[in-house]
Amino acid sequence: MSRNQEEKHFEFTKALYLLLVLVLALYLVYLLRDVLVPFVLGGLLAYALTPLARRLNRLGLSWKLSVILVFLGILLFFALLFFLIVPEALSQLKAFSLSAPERIEEFVGKILEIAKTLDAKYPDLRLTEAVEDFLRNVLGNFEDYLQSITKNILNLVSLFMTVLFLGFIVTPFVLYYFMIDATKIRRALVRLFPQDRKKEYIEILRSIDKVVGDFIRGRLILSLFVGVTVTSGLLIMRIEFPLVIGIIAGIADVVPYLGPIVGAVPALLFASTKSIWHVIGVVALFGGVNFIEGIVVTPRVMGKETGLHPVTVLFALLVGGKLFGALGVIAAIPVAGVIKGILLHRRKGESSGNTM
Repeated sequence: MSRNQEEKHFEFTKALYLLLVLVLALYLVYLLRDVLVPFVLGGLLAYALTPLARRLNRLGLSWKLSVILVFLGILLFFALLFFLIVPEALSQLKAFSLSAPERIEEFVGKILEIAKTLDAKYPDLRLTEAVEDFLRNVLGNFEDYLQSITKNILNLVSLFMTVLFLGFIVTPFVLYYFMIDATKIRRALVRLFPQDRKKEYIEILRSIDKVVGDFIRGRLILSLFVGVTVTSGLLIMRIEFPLVIGIIAGIADVVPYLGPIVGAVPALLFASTKSIWHVIGVVALFGGVNFIEGIVVTPRVMGKETGLHPVTVLFALLVGGKLFGALGVIAAIPVAGVIKGILLHRRKGESSGNTM
């Protein structure tokens, strides 16, 4: 066997070995997915909050004090979330699931009234019959479908709460020690790289950090903006269940621009039972939120070139949730960001190679 053949055989064996290790690692993660959730959640929170601690450190505070202040701030936030917002949101969600079918009937009745009024003026249109057929075909199973969705949402909320309560002890410890030892962890990671390719791997880490960091921190800010704005707007208009609709819009906004669209559907349903002005107000609210988010807020808080495409985010969340449950949903976006960071680095390397 020639030396060239030996090298090819070695590279093939090495690739096969790495693939086997990857498959075994994924299988192990799958087996331990419920155990790993608090650790992954703590790690992601630490990743998102460490830059804030760095800013406080640059202002003159010690690193430990900076981390403690950020840590106490996030604990206070979650305490307020659990004791003030979550109980009210669950109460509204339960009432929402009970009243939605009745509101759908009211909505359908109003549409039929409009159709009958038009038929009285223009009998040749036979609009009522057409509308009834349309509603029968489209909304025939809508109530069952809505109840199924609501049940799934309740199950998801229950799962989320269970995960957080199970990790209530573990996650804060993971968050604190990941933040306090952030520099040590980064240095230890760099030491694992081969000496001759250390510079290349550091550049890959920077590309990944740019993609993942921009997206996680940016989407948290944008989701909070959408949730608070929608809730406040619906409260002002006195639309029912503003907190539930605002939370739905904020969570759905993890997939860029989807939040206001998803939140608009139930808001329009409840607005339609009040008056046409409420419907116009809801359309203006959600249209305005989408416009401000896309034109004003997003360019300020998100990287323009390194963000993740909405379809990529949606695909990653669906695949992650299907394969690994709650752990997959939590880790899906960072994994997608890591892959894009590596691809961006390779693209830069190829473009720089072509210019030489």
